[in-house]
Amino acid sequence: MMEAVRVAATAGLRLAWTAVTSPAARVAAVPRLARACTTIPSKYDERDPAPLFFDPNVQEILKRVTGRNYDKIFRRRYDEKRLSPPKYEFLTDEELGELREEMEKKAETLLQMPPVVKQREPIMDVLSRDPALVGFDTCRYIFTDITYGVTDRKRFIVVRDADGTLRQASWEERDRMNQIYNPQPGRKIRSHRVFEEENLKNVLDREEYEFVLDLACAQFEPDDPEYQRVTGRVYETLEARRCYQILHSTRHYGPLCFYLTWNKKIDNLLTTLIQQEMLSEGADIVRLYYLIHPDSKSAGHHVDLSLPLETIKAYMEQDSLQRAKLQLAIQAYQEIVQQRHQCQEDVKAAHGL
Repeated sequence: MMEAVRVAATAGLRLAWTAVTSPAARVAAVPRLARACTTIPSKYDERDPAPLFFDPNVQEILKRVTGRNYDKIFRRRYDEKRLSPPKYEFLTDEELGELREEMEKKAETLLQMPPVVKQREPIMDVLSRDPALVGFDTCRYIFTDITYGVTDRKRFIVVRDADGTLRQASWEERDRMNQIYNPQPGRKIRSHRVFEEENLKNVLDREEYEFVLDLACAQFEPDDPEYQRVTGRVYETLEARRCYQILHSTRHYGPLCFYLTWNKKIDNLLTTLIQQEMLSEGADIVRLYYLIHPDSKSAGHHVDLSLPLETIKAYMEQDSLQRAKLQLAIQAYQEIVQQRHQCQEDVKAAHGL
């Protein structure tokens, strides 16, 4: 047990130790918690999505498709914060321009997307084994570096198990100790019960998608298996119900589009965008598909920004998994445009123009 203290003293660290006074059955659960991380399915197991997600071209597309509905961005939120009364002022054109720039910066902050990274690997590093400490106590001892200014990722945390094993703390133990000694706002030591499968299903049935995603961002790190399980569950529910616009003009719309594109599930999203006559956003999704899947058949197609419908058609003809559905949506859109144009011509003819 004193070995961890000696190591810390050599490194010049301030340590706080915590005795986990649970029965021996809880001690045996530590390896099980570490293994549980690897059993949770991840949609990013094949390769690390971070380099692509943070690519400037991908970020530009995701920000563009997110949209700027300021009424939605600055809407009233039920976050227990006191509402400030409205203030009315007479402004010059110059002052109004400055105020608009300020609001644009605030909107940019509110629309900052949560990062998309690969799921973290479990920590299984054993530092030493001391058989002489077997049976010394029935609880674990956790030694935590509480030096000011050390990041949670680099914080020195080791655990002495009841069987004498000295090891690096697992991710679950690290999260718990970091929250005890360096609490983060909005995060709890014990995870919210809303993330349990039964409760999560009930919340999603009420279409509280943004609430769940915001809570997951506050509770978990982006590479936490639980974070990726919860966000993946929300994204799959949105895909099944085709209600993507609920997240439009929120910070979660970009990661949703990235998730669907990464997993080659953009056909329903494209169909919805065509039906809502948002062809430029549909073309951006296809461009994102080309960046994430450069080996796709239509990746060599020349993208003309002035012809978004042609970009979508090229994807539909060569890479779409639901070609018939997309084709019907495009035909319906073209018929609506043609009827609208004919109606305008008839109005002009009726007025003698």
